[in-house]
Amino acid sequence: MRKTNIRKLMIIFGALVVIASVAWFIRGKLLEKIPEGLIIASGRIEGREVTISPKIQGRLKSLLVDEGETVKKGQLLAEIVSDQLDARYANARENAALLKAQVEQAASDLSFTEQNTSASISAAEAAVNAARAQLQKAQSVFGKAKNDYERYSSLFQEQLISASAYDLAKMQYETGIADVSAAEKELKRAEANLKSALASKELVEVKKKQLKSAEANYRAALARLEEAYADLKETKIYSPSNGTILSRPVENGEVVNPGTPLYVMVDMDRLYVKVYVPEPDIGKLKLGNEARIYVDAFPEKTFNARITKIYEQAEFTPKAVETREERVKLVFGVELSVENPEGIVKPGMPADAVIRWKEGTQWIRPK
Repeated sequence: MRKTNIRKLMIIFGALVVIASVAWFIRGKLLEKIPEGLIIASGRIEGREVTISPKIQGRLKSLLVDEGETVKKGQLLAEIVSDQLDARYANARENAALLKAQVEQAASDLSFTEQNTSASISAAEAAVNAARAQLQKAQSVFGKAKNDYERYSSLFQEQLISASAYDLAKMQYETGIADVSAAEKELKRAEANLKSALASKELVEVKKKQLKSAEANYRAALARLEEAYADLKETKIYSPSNGTILSRPVENGEVVNPGTPLYVMVDMDRLYVKVYVPEPDIGKLKLGNEARIYVDAFPEKTFNARITKIYEQAEFTPKAVETREERVKLVFGVELSVENPEGIVKPGMPADAVIRWKEGTQWIRPK
């Protein structure tokens, strides 16, 4: 009886183990079910290739990095020597300096002419005013002398005054005439000087035009200098972004032309994962859909991504897929641009992607 009971207990225990195993298996399958609104796919981290080329012609002085090296944005990669650019920049700088001196001289001439003209006009105007005052005074004195002379002439004819008194009146009259004539001449001379001084304003305008012309020439020279300097700066080649050098098809000392590839690099700021989505699911996706990327090298990290390209042409599943049944299915390529602020994701890393095509769907982590 005791053995029978033990056997029954063992059968019951075994049944319970089987039931528990089946339940656990079913639970696992349920947990593996992908929620509606998500698509899970796999691929590899890839980077967009960038060809770095010069914009000028010259001889390679130095190539500072080699294949396989990692570079930072703004890092100096190569230097080019161009005697022609050096000469053009030196000539442009010398010409600009010369024209700057001409501007300074023209400005000085204008300032001197303006000051001299202003002083001359002021002096001429003062002389005219003084001459007019002198003429008015002479005319006033002459008027009195004339009246006295005419009166004294009558009196002298009537022998009511002496000859000496008459002669004095006559002398004052004649002197008055001479003074008025001299004052009139002085006024005419002063007015002529004022006219000449006022005419010098035209010289000021000429000097202003000369200054404007010199300034225009100087600005043009500065533009040529900036252009020459911009070309000269192109003798130094800098990395446009963080990246890894894939190839360097040139060597030091070679003469290169604009567009000649110096380096080919992977842009580490523009990494993406290319995955393949089955044809029935491709209609659910659109550009900008959110995604999350997981890589084996950093199992605890999640990298945000977005769909930036959906291929128009369908293709068969790549041969890398193991089973023939899966390989014959039509799929569409989808590129997911990955945010990589720390620069830890590298091209070539295997990656799993979870794409969310329905807003509000709870994220899951692929197993």
